[in-house]
Amino acid sequence: MGKPALLVMSAGAVLAIGLSAASSQRSAWSFAIMVLTVIASSLVAIAARQGAGALAVVGTGATIVWAFVERPPISWTFALVVLVGTTAAFLTNGPYAVRRVLGVIPIMLAVSFVVFSLMASLPGDPAINILGPSATPDAVARVNAEMGLDEPFFARYGNWLGDAMVGDLGTSVLLREDVADGISRSITPSLQLMLYALILATVISFPLGVYAAYRNGQRADRTINTVMLGFFAVPPFVLAITLILFLAIGGVTVFGVDIGLKILPGSRYVPFGESKVDHFKHMLLPAVSLALGQAAVFMRLLRADMIGTLRQPFIDLARSKGLRTRRILWRHALRPSMFTLLTVMGFTVGALIGGALITEIIFVLPGIGGYMFNAITQRDFIAVQGGTMVIATLYVLILVMVDFSYLALDPRLRTGGSGLGGDGG
Repeated sequence: MGKPALLVMSAGAVLAIGLSAASSQRSAWSFAIMVLTVIASSLVAIAARQGAGALAVVGTGATIVWAFVERPPISWTFALVVLVGTTAAFLTNGPYAVRRVLGVIPIMLAVSFVVFSLMASLPGDPAINILGPSATPDAVARVNAEMGLDEPFFARYGNWLGDAMVGDLGTSVLLREDVADGISRSITPSLQLMLYALILATVISFPLGVYAAYRNGQRADRTINTVMLGFFAVPPFVLAITLILFLAIGGVTVFGVDIGLKILPGSRYVPFGESKVDHFKHMLLPAVSLALGQAAVFMRLLRADMIGTLRQPFIDLARSKGLRTRRILWRHALRPSMFTLLTVMGFTVGALIGGALITEIIFVLPGIGGYMFNAITQRDFIAVQGGTMVIATLYVLILVMVDFSYLALDPRLRTGGSGLGGDGG
């Protein structure tokens, strides 16, 4: 039995054992057990010095199954996926992974400083927001002292950064709850919405982009480009209102004829653990309204790169060997055409967060967009800076995961150093 096969079987066995143990424990303990199983599987990979890509597949699959069985907060699932991806990247090319991880530190420090500085420079006194406009100077001074707002700027920044690094983002001024608890509660619907939108955009854009590139300049290519350009030009909130109108509340009546359906709900959020069918029914319209515009971007990028790839000599060689067109397109041309698309997918998170803000309000989803909107309008600056840091951290981590995915697409990146995985993967 070869080492790669041994790795897959060993890592799968370790993760299966961890999964079975985790599913019988309470959520916090099951999360800890899954983290330990990922670490144990990485040790198996180190011993075999092969198959980091297989480890990533097995680890991600086990994490998804664990999330389906245990139904933990989605932030825990996201943390495990990041751990699996980082471990696989480190095993594939250790120096490259270390450089990328270390590069995150100054970025997050800069982001935290900018966020805290902007919040500190806002006009108004948080103590007055808490006590009301009729507060006495003594009461305002007492609240400022309790919250540490009377300390120098850098002392306040250092205290806040130290607390944030251990998960303490402060207490909401108006909601009277830990900001971390409020964000943890509201981020699950937002991450689900962004994940579903990204999956839908990928499912729509890949076949259309590949086919449009194959039919470059023909009628099918022009039709696909025109339709997708139309979706790109329409803002997500307009698509959301249109989808609600024609698929949720029955549409409009023209000359006595009803144009529209009532087949999907137009509002409310149903947790995944409460009812899987109702959950996806309620999330379909919001996800589609976010996905169509992104699908247009993905399709055009993939089409442009595919057109260039199809003109390469190795594609002519594949054709001369008599390979089927489908195999040439999907196996030989698609992979080298995905680098630009993967980069844009990472940056798409910012657009999805911005689009989700209004989309969540339209569909009455209790997501991070609504949480941030309420915090901003009510001048709850502690909640705003905590939410901004969480969103920025999520954004940076996703971009790092996109960089790590290049290791699976470009073999040249796997030879940048011996690492722990050597040249295996």
